[in-house]
Amino acid sequence: MEGSVSVDFISALLTIKKEAGKSAQCVYISEKLKGIFQDETSSPLEECLEKLFPLAPKPLMDTLVEAIEKGEKRVIPYQSKEKLLSVQVEGSVIRTDAGPSYYNLLFSLVESRPVLHHALHQQALFESRQLYRRIAENFPRGTIDVLDSKFDYIYTEGTEYLELLIEPSSLIGSSHLDLIPAESREIARENLERVLKGEMVTYETVLWNNHYLSNAVPLRNEQEEIDHILLVHQNISNAKKLEAEREILIKDLESHNEELLRFAYIVSHNLRAPIVNISLLLDLYNEKDPSDPENPEVIENLKVSTSLLNATLQDLIEVVSIKKQKIPKVEPINFHLLLNNIEKSLFNQLKESGIKIHKDFSRLGEMNYVYAHLENFFMNFLTNSVKYKHPTRIPEVWISTYKEGDYCVIHYKDNGIGLDLDRYGDRLFGLYQRFHNHVEGKGMGLYLVREQIRANDGKIEIASKVGEGLAFTIYLRNLIG
Repeated sequence: MEGSVSVDFISALLTIKKEAGKSAQCVYISEKLKGIFQDETSSPLEECLEKLFPLAPKPLMDTLVEAIEKGEKRVIPYQSKEKLLSVQVEGSVIRTDAGPSYYNLLFSLVESRPVLHHALHQQALFESRQLYRRIAENFPRGTIDVLDSKFDYIYTEGTEYLELLIEPSSLIGSSHLDLIPAESREIARENLERVLKGEMVTYETVLWNNHYLSNAVPLRNEQEEIDHILLVHQNISNAKKLEAEREILIKDLESHNEELLRFAYIVSHNLRAPIVNISLLLDLYNEKDPSDPENPEVIENLKVSTSLLNATLQDLIEVVSIKKQKIPKVEPINFHLLLNNIEKSLFNQLKESGIKIHKDFSRLGEMNYVYAHLENFFMNFLTNSVKYKHPTRIPEVWISTYKEGDYCVIHYKDNGIGLDLDRYGDRLFGLYQRFHNHVEGKGMGLYLVREQIRANDGKIEIASKVGEGLAFTIYLRNLIG
């Protein structure tokens, strides 16, 4: 039996019995269909129907039974030997107390070509959805959506929903745009409106806190009008994360390159100057006559030059040791005890300056970290607040600690003379960088602070205005000892 067999469908009747848990059976076949279903005893009824109507939606039996139960008609395509026809199926259902239900299916030809076109369109739509489903089931970390002209879901499937624990059917009828964060919703809308005008677009969007690469193409109806959008999302969150990490790595490499250039400058200038002086002084020293009256002066100058050379070398050794250093001893540190110890160490300086220290550790009383590093941070900040205090007011500092995400945060603020960040901000944490000449300093402190923070995957931010003081915010990881 093939679908190409010509059948006279005028008043062709088929009665089937359906019982829960059993295959459907024919109980009556009109004369016009007997030649088609003569093998129903050896072939399943559903298989016979689908061979007769190969172009109809599958599963055909369920489709027809559902229509009859709803009191609806169905038009299905039928391929005769001569041409493509459309067959209308209608019927009635008889239910029995015993359980089986009997369905009378009346087949008749429908000559209206629009109805036939509609049937074929419904079949094409059904097959396209089946195709979308098969693709979605094999599409890693993605979804396949069909949106209407208002951007509401009429179809959506994808393995991504398994990861997100979302039932795709719950999205049907809802707005796709409502799922997109407000800050990027308008961009998505503009792209989807371009698709309704006939364009194919690719753009990035955020859904369910994940990043997706979205490809959208127009879908046309029977009149060749665009009334739907096929939208394919691919989860690119991992790629975005790797891209962000790559950008951070590039910035770090650029930063380290700048430091290497600065080291080269130090070696060529800071070391070269005292070495040249020592060489010249040695030439001036009168070895033949140690009692030469100029020799003592030469020796004193030699002492100064070697002292400068030693100081520069010690600075470089300290910098290199931080860069090579693995995480030293990590221990629980109580901020109250730490600050009390530092205030005792700096007692004379703090007393002489009259500085007032305001502390608030109520939100974060302690953390696991390297004691020597935290001590260096606070000692550096406090000594700088004393050095760069405002000449017309009593120096004050405010220190607070709190949690923010994965970070333990230290906020330090003073009311000193401040700094012009527009002018000096990019050099603030540089090696041998100084911005005030009225006090002594080597320009090493903040550089070492930043390097110690970065060594343990932390970060430091600064805010300042000239004449209003300076504020540091340090973000530190709670280390595991």
